[in-house]
Amino acid sequence: MKTSVIEVGGMLSALSAHGVEKQLAKLRGIERAEVNYVSGSATVVYDETVIDLKAIKARVHECGYHCSGELVPKHLCKAEDPPSEG
Repeated sequence: MKTSVIEVGGMLSALSAHGVEKQLAKLRGIERAEVNYVSGSATVVYDETVIDLKAIKARVHECGYHCSGELVPKHLCKAEDPPSEG
């Protein structure tokens, strides 16, 4: 099982978060999803041999919310970001 914290933008209430949780939980391979509308994030525990982040992001978009993917602490660079040459 893998745990990822992803961005879920545009939620206005705990009811919105609950709806996203329910939709994510319906996906095959999702063990658990906890969505927090205040932080605009979802913690998702999933079987990466069954489902990937791309499919999880797509479900968030289908719910009408923005998802740029996995949240990374600001002090870390995203893997796809090239290092700056100084």
